[in-house]
Amino acid sequence: MGIFFGLFGALCFSATSVLVRIGQRTRPNDDGVFMSVLVNVLLLGAVALFVAWPAWDTGGIISLIAGGVIGTVGGRTALLRGVRLIGPSRSNAFLTAAPVVAAFGGWLALGETLTPIEILGAAMVIGALLYLVNARSRGSLTGEPVPLRHYLIAAGAPLSFGMAFVFRKWGLQFFPSSVLGAWIGAASAYLVMLGIDAGRGILGERVRSNFGSVSWWFVGAGVSTSAALLSQFRALELLEAWVVGILQSTQGIWTIGLSLLFLKGDERIDRTLVATVLLVAAGVTLISVQ
Repeated sequence: MGIFFGLFGALCFSATSVLVRIGQRTRPNDDGVFMSVLVNVLLLGAVALFVAWPAWDTGGIISLIAGGVIGTVGGRTALLRGVRLIGPSRSNAFLTAAPVVAAFGGWLALGETLTPIEILGAAMVIGALLYLVNARSRGSLTGEPVPLRHYLIAAGAPLSFGMAFVFRKWGLQFFPSSVLGAWIGAASAYLVMLGIDAGRGILGERVRSNFGSVSWWFVGAGVSTSAALLSQFRALELLEAWVVGILQSTQGIWTIGLSLLFLKGDERIDRTLVATVLLVAAGVTLISVQ
């Protein structure tokens, strides 16, 4: 069941990227993070009302908070910004590096081991992503050259998500509740985001723009992300952190399929991107068979 939850979470996260991209067409100054995370907090909070709280563990709670802030504020912000800058398929292709980060983080912090075959698979993942960045000189949306900084923004997502896997896995060892873990992380991240917007002096405008004209695409993205987080946390309860990272890395493949169905004319799928995802899939397969 852990494999199912990991794959289903990847599918839901991919749906989030596509829904956000559709919503961004009419919201040029909004990447969809504010509304989607708010929906996460509300939906996960509603589900949390019906589950029992395990024994309080301060270290576990702090680790879940850290995982939520790193994964949501760092990872999701970088991912959704990358969706706008380089398109959802290419942005999600970068996420295939998340299991590499999770593998090394799990080895250092959780005692999860890596074999030479797993290291080879990780090298294949990194090599494929470098190939994608170097081979692609044009944007998927406009045909204009893509600045390197746009790729670097997208690359921040797998780094953050990989670290978040480790923190969440650690927290669940001491505070074993996938539902409450997902809600604690989402709520903590949302408070941090509100604080950042308040510090920048844009919180009022953010609230007015999101509630004055609600983007139901962003709301839908929040619903799909809530399902993704619940699935991810359940998978983390059943599997090692780096294995969950591998399963989550299939987002690139799911996103290609969803983009072909719902983003025709907006997303350019070509042999370079497909070859990259296939090479990455081969790399993560080497890791997963161990």
